[in-house]
Amino acid sequence: PSLRPSSQPSSVPSSQPSAKPSLVPSLKPSSEPSVMPSLLPSSQPSAMPSSVPSSDPSAMPSSGPSVMPSMLPSLMPSFMPSTMPSFKPSSEPSVMPTLLPSSKPSDVPSFMPSFEPSSIPSSKPSSEPSAMPSVMPSSLPSFGPSEVPSLKPSSGPSFMPSVTPSILPSLKPSFMPSSSPTFEICGMSKDDRRFAITSTLKTVSDPVALLTNGTAQNTALEWLLEFDAFNICPDDPKFVQRYIMAVFYFSTGGGSWNECNAPSNFSDPINIDQANASCSIFADGFDVFGRPTVIGSDAWLSPSNECFWGGLACSQDTLCVDRIEFENYGLSGTLPVELGNLTGLRYLIVEEGTTNGTIPSEYGLLSDLVIIDLNFNELTGSIPESIYDLPILFQLDLNDNFLTGTISQSIGNLQFLQLLQLQVNQLTGTIPESMGQLTYLGVLELFGNQLQGSMPPSVCQRRDINNGMLDKLTADCDLDDIPFVNCSVPDCCTDCPF
Repeated sequence: PSLRPSSQPSSVPSSQPSAKPSLVPSLKPSSEPSVMPSLLPSSQPSAMPSSVPSSDPSAMPSSGPSVMPSMLPSLMPSFMPSTMPSFKPSSEPSVMPTLLPSSKPSDVPSFMPSFEPSSIPSSKPSSEPSAMPSVMPSSLPSFGPSEVPSLKPSSGPSFMPSVTPSILPSLKPSFMPSSSPTFEICGMSKDDRRFAITSTLKTVSDPVALLTNGTAQNTALEWLLEFDAFNICPDDPKFVQRYIMAVFYFSTGGGSWNECNAPSNFSDPINIDQANASCSIFADGFDVFGRPTVIGSDAWLSPSNECFWGGLACSQDTLCVDRIEFENYGLSGTLPVELGNLTGLRYLIVEEGTTNGTIPSEYGLLSDLVIIDLNFNELTGSIPESIYDLPILFQLDLNDNFLTGTISQSIGNLQFLQLLQLQVNQLTGTIPESMGQLTYLGVLELFGNQLQGSMPPSVCQRRDINNGMLDKLTADCDLDDIPFVNCSVPDCCTDCPF
């Protein structure tokens, strides 16, 4: 090359570049670029950039950037970025990004984002965000956040969160959240939260069931810890209640109910909205006491408060579960013992499903229970003795199951009982004399069992024809019934259905 460059550039560039660049660059660039780039870049950049960039970049970048950027970007990026960024960005980004980012960001961001992110993020973010977000996020986040957030979020989240969060939040949230959150939940590490919650729940469920993979208890625990977007904390007095309702869901075939099944993606707002729209169960049955409650029809396990899940109602004052009400909604599985911890539960209504197993004796601890209605299921075993000690039980409706055993003499303790339906089971023995103590009893149905003997006279005395309240009394009192209960119609029984 010439030892000194021409004072004016050629109006037409050389068809072949020099083997080596000039030691000093031209004062003005050529009006058109060379057909082929120089093998080595100039030691110093031109004072003004070319109006049209080279079709291929130099094999190595300039040691310093141009004072002003090119009007149009190169079709292909440099293999290595400049050690210093341009003072002003190009009006349009490169079609393809550089393989490695600049060591320092530009003072002013590009007007348009790159179509694909850099494979490695910048060590420091730009002082201002891009006017438009990248179409795809970087595979790794910046080490520090931007001082000012983007006006619009990326269409997809970063695979990992920033080490430190942005000072200000984005004006609009991302369409999808990051796969890992920036902050730990509840101001504690993930492991500490797991330990605290698990330790408490070991006092609610059998520890073996809680920690055994595949059980309803373990599935509920893992959902609460890993997937529940409600992010309840171990110091929240209602986190046990939320866990118990999750156990109920998994114990009774949740996922195959007729309605109100959990969303398939707990972090997708669209999927959650679709699941909520498919739920129309309201726990709004009659309450003899008229207490105000909170109800909803959200899908189960959705990130709302459990009081708003379809089929549940909570006390308006305490947000304790007040009512569980399902009738012919395809529930199956078994009734979990954990419901015995819902001390405010007054209505347990799970009818017309395929729920099997036994009635947990722990339900006898629910001293506020007004109604137990579990008819038309597949329950087995005997009626727990503890049930007969419920102080304000109005209705015990267990007909059309496979219950066995006898009716305890303790049934006389249910002094406020108004309806007792035990028909179509496999109960044996005799009808207890203590049933005559039930002064408020209006309906007593016992047919379709294997009971025998005679209806106690004290029960017959409760009939409405004797100025009592009992206006419906049935048993296997037909002469063809085997076994047979001696109960004359209409003097005592109102009907002998079978």
